[in-house]
Amino acid sequence: MIYSTGSSLANRVLPRMAATVRSSQRQYRSLAGLVVREDDTIFTTLKTSVLSAVAVATVAGLLIDQNRTKLEQSPKKLHNHLLPQATSPDSRDDGANETTDVINWSGTHKVTIFNKNYWEPESIEEVEQIVQKCHQRGQAIRPIGSSLSPNGIALNAAGMISMANVDRVVNVDTENRTITVEAGITVSKVVEALREYNLTLPNLASIAEQQMGGFIQVGAHGTGKLVAPVDHYVTKLKMVTPGQGTIELTKEKDGRLFALARVGLGCLGVVVEITMECIPAHELVEHTFVLTRAEAIQQKDELLEKHKHMRFMWIPYTDAVVVVTNDPSEDLSENVPRNLQAAGTEEERKQPLTKLLKKLCAENNTPFSKEDVNGMGFGEIRDALLAFNPLDVNHVKRCNQAEADFWKKNEGYQTKPSDQLLQFDCGGQQWVFEVCFETGTQTKNNNNDMKFMKELLEKIEENNIPAHSPIEQRWSASSSSPMSPAHGPPDGLFTWVGIINYLPSDDPDQRQAITKLFTGKYCDLVRQIGGPMKAVSHWAKLEKPQSIWKTVELKSLYLERFPIAEFDAARGLYDPKNILSSPLLNLVLGKPTPSALWKPTP
Repeated sequence: MIYSTGSSLANRVLPRMAATVRSSQRQYRSLAGLVVREDDTIFTTLKTSVLSAVAVATVAGLLIDQNRTKLEQSPKKLHNHLLPQATSPDSRDDGANETTDVINWSGTHKVTIFNKNYWEPESIEEVEQIVQKCHQRGQAIRPIGSSLSPNGIALNAAGMISMANVDRVVNVDTENRTITVEAGITVSKVVEALREYNLTLPNLASIAEQQMGGFIQVGAHGTGKLVAPVDHYVTKLKMVTPGQGTIELTKEKDGRLFALARVGLGCLGVVVEITMECIPAHELVEHTFVLTRAEAIQQKDELLEKHKHMRFMWIPYTDAVVVVTNDPSEDLSENVPRNLQAAGTEEERKQPLTKLLKKLCAENNTPFSKEDVNGMGFGEIRDALLAFNPLDVNHVKRCNQAEADFWKKNEGYQTKPSDQLLQFDCGGQQWVFEVCFETGTQTKNNNNDMKFMKELLEKIEENNIPAHSPIEQRWSASSSSPMSPAHGPPDGLFTWVGIINYLPSDDPDQRQAITKLFTGKYCDLVRQIGGPMKAVSHWAKLEKPQSIWKTVELKSLYLERFPIAEFDAARGLYDPKNILSSPLLNLVLGKPTPSALWKPTP
């Protein structure tokens, strides 16, 4: 797949992919699935699949090189090519002052790191050597995966260790339905490895290129009333710890410590091996349809009860809620359609978006032609629409209404393997903030989920916040991991609500203005509404508070929701010099406490 950047619309939407980040040796930007060379103005795909030209930022592994450097086209080896250094921490005399900028996939967080402080081991034995030597001299070594977390939770300018090359499938146990993998393998590769055994993972988040280590350590989740976050399905962990060497943990042998380590945020040890439950592979029937807000509120309990997977996509400033349900085909009656596409051609179904785009181009004296939109997917066109004025509330209303009309023209059914439907296009570069809170039990929803959404939408519209679409709402069963935002009683029911503002342009002033609005007024509103419900952020979407008072409020809430004192005592035993953490986590969790205080809760 090759994209030309010659058209006027492409020049409006795509330049942000080619924005450069300077290092002392190279200029590059880490995005997704492509190698981009601005000197040739072409986009050349790597092995990683690309969801759309604008949505490439949803997976990891893109290198932009402006110096005509010969690039290795292997996602696994990109960092090796960028940072040619010995993995041993003792071999770091040459190029001591060379630095590289590392950026998360959404382009919202960046650190500049000395190349000598970035490691890429290729085996567990190398991880053990690096961790031991870094521990001896107190050298930071924050574990980093695919750098997909919107908040850059894995970034630490003082030192990082990438697990990208520690990525083998160790064992598939078909009798007990488990798979053991090294932590650097991506979720997509695990799913592919399981396919020949007619197995799959019990839960999938939206992005396939997450590494398994990060996938579990931040408590990723999908959606479904009876489906817990992914960490809940981990049965065994192997970690390389600075303080206690390599340890293996299981529920039966290690109880509370194992439970804490499943969502350990990379702070208890470098996870190197994971054993996880599997389920039989299956096809899902996906049904996409649009309800009014009143209908969604009224039907929510029935939809949650009826469907294995269900999510709402609320569209601000419209009376439209996009509903997506997924159910195993074998569980549905024959009269439920398996594949039923909405009427009209693809071009006709995209008309609400393309019609507005044509109108906006005319209003802004921007050339428009059908060639500009040929091949552009939904996410690309949405970015092109928003790019004209992403902070003007009236403009956002027009874009959101076009999106609502688009979904009404795209209702229907499709049937595919579960991984192809549960993992989906998340859009382009963006700010995301997602909170989780309890909404009753499996047998009785206390309606916190709908109270929250009603107030959020009302306050957005009262305050004229230019809220991009969608506000995604998902549900999960409770997790047995104490550090999971969804930790609760076995019959607990939790909801996850995520707000979003896209960064559709590389204009630095525009991006800064969007950032200021989102991380300030918009996120503050979500925290305010979620306060009475003790809503806490997804660990991969937690952002640094903007004032000392907001920091105090956040720390107070997290002390109430999580066993932080116990977790920090465990850190004191397994990472006494605090070499595995990050500045953001130090702010929220504090620092490790003396190991003598480690007394696991029974």
